[in-house]
Amino acid sequence: MAVLEVNRFLTELAGLYEKCKEGTAGKAVTLTMKRSDLKPRTRRAKAKAKVEDKDKENSDDEYSCLVRAKHGKRKISTVVSAKDHLYFLNACNTICKAHMDALKRRDKKKKKKKKKKKK
Repeated sequence: MAVLEVNRFLTELAGLYEKCKEGTAGKAVTLTMKRSDLKPRTRRAKAKAKVEDKDKENSDDEYSCLVRAKHGKRKISTVVSAKDHLYFLNACNTICKAHMDALKRRDKKKKKKKKKKKK
């Protein structure tokens, strides 16, 4: 999985949506977002961190957002800082709206309601 810069990620995301329209390598683009503190931890370090986290409950640590996109076997990801978060969401929203025309309308099947006759 390639970790890209924010702008490069957005251009690659648009490319994934274009490939989705063509119908190559899958039918969907999956986009996930997750809060991250970017500190890889081992099992021992996780146990130690839980104890430290209780001590530092009110600390002013700034978290980042890990964003992943997947289309077929192609996976890309980026890390968005808190200060760039609004810019990223606006750009990502624009890209997603631009490619919504590939969605198909769901067929609504008419259900026939049988009227019960009262005797």
